[in-house]
Amino acid sequence: MAEKSTLSPTSQTSSPLPRRRPTQRVQYLEVNCTSSGKTRRFAESTDAGSAVELINMRLKTEEVGLPSALYIEAVKDGEEPIVFGPTSTLVSYGDGWKLQTVTQTDLFRTGILLTGLVTKNSTKIHGYKA
Repeated sequence: MAEKSTLSPTSQTSSPLPRRRPTQRVQYLEVNCTSSGKTRRFAESTDAGSAVELINMRLKTEEVGLPSALYIEAVKDGEEPIVFGPTSTLVSYGDGWKLQTVTQTDLFRTGILLTGLVTKNSTKIHGYKA
């Protein structure tokens, strides 16, 4: 024969769950899309190739007709840009550095010619597909 519990549900003591307090604020990186002018946010461990793909998906669905991103670079006035390859993890380089996309239009506008990377029939750069 099973014994009945002598404790009622209201008489059982339970300690309240501790409130979870974040020790750090949520970290993310912002990438400026040069095509749309919009800023996109990504988790700090996002690889550049995934970020480019997500930005391009948004451009195709929300901003039809704008040029696709080829890659992401970190820029700062007076400094040489730092280019992120498709498998590079996006990082912030600190004060004054901004992450932004680069399009084929941007390359031609600035007069940068990437011999062997951009061809007439292809916009493939280091594994990126526009």
